[in-house]
Amino acid sequence: MNEPKRVLHIVGGMNRGGAETMIMNVYRALDRHVLQFDFITHREDACDYDEEIRQLGGRIFYVPSIGNTSPWTFVKTLAETIKRTGPYQAVHAHTDFQTGFSALAAQLAGVKARICHSHNTAWKQSPSWVDQWMLQGFRQLIFAFSTQLVACGEDAGAFLFGQKKMKSGQVVILPNGIDLTLFNQLGREGKAEMKKQLNLHEEKLVIGHIGRFHQQKNHAFLIELAKTLKKQGVSFQLVMAGDGPLKHEIESIVISEGLEDDIVFTGVVSEVQKYMKAFDVFVMPSLFEGLPLVLVEAQASGLPCVISDHITEEVDLGCGLIKRKSLHASEHDWMKAILEVYHAESPPQGIITSQLEQRGFDVKQNITRVMNVYGM
Repeated sequence: MNEPKRVLHIVGGMNRGGAETMIMNVYRALDRHVLQFDFITHREDACDYDEEIRQLGGRIFYVPSIGNTSPWTFVKTLAETIKRTGPYQAVHAHTDFQTGFSALAAQLAGVKARICHSHNTAWKQSPSWVDQWMLQGFRQLIFAFSTQLVACGEDAGAFLFGQKKMKSGQVVILPNGIDLTLFNQLGREGKAEMKKQLNLHEEKLVIGHIGRFHQQKNHAFLIELAKTLKKQGVSFQLVMAGDGPLKHEIESIVISEGLEDDIVFTGVVSEVQKYMKAFDVFVMPSLFEGLPLVLVEAQASGLPCVISDHITEEVDLGCGLIKRKSLHASEHDWMKAILEVYHAESPPQGIITSQLEQRGFDVKQNITRVMNVYGM
């Protein structure tokens, strides 16, 4: 029996972020007798998906990041690792503006298919002229050494590759597909039972947020929102799921504001679909995003979402579940929006599934697109 071909993914670390979860959704759905995944990670510590990757037949190799070495050392080490662990059908880099360095290393290692993938719509909240100049340089590196440009959405593609590449059709849009069968919405009794299973208050308005504790996700705004809800006498529980560098700081602020009985920190959650089914409203006040996988999952669950206007409009999948609010609007206005969508009627599951399938968010239907990107 022939050995499967292998694709090497280059990531910061295989924790439960949007890009990483997208890769795993594809990995679980493909025929692993035909294609296998390996991973280059820049983290030596164990990550959330490492054990599952090995169980599925994948291998994980550590290469220090550019920030911990230098661009040339990174390229040299990566090229040597690719040669040693290959051969590879393709190298697929997910580290946004650093992907050009990975494409260069893959070319030096003799890999024919070199994919640079954009997962975001911004680099920093307020980039300086130096940042913009550096981005232009990174783009030229990507264009010089990649063979395929891929993005999770139009805005993410325009950010990393520029409008010219988008308009010329040189960027493949690969939606962040999910297993739709996991996210079917529950009825009222089912939701109450799920809240009970997760130790959430059945009678309270449960507001959910899932995301890395990073400035981009704007957790500080969520705390101000919680203060407003409490002041207005709303019976609520705010769930913050995830981990990250700012978690301890946010936890300290919650305690100092006397909100520890109103805000729940779950840490990283492995079965996101259970929380989506338990939440009453999903809130995401991010400062910038690509096309967040978590909002695809929320809509697949029939969950109404109140999100910032800094998130791409592409995330609205036509289910009537997205309400956009300006970050300049008051917390009181956000509270009103949350209560409004909470009392609105949810669309039937059939409509939701149909809309997501039409837009390419069914991971099983996406496998053909993925295989085409890899030249298979």
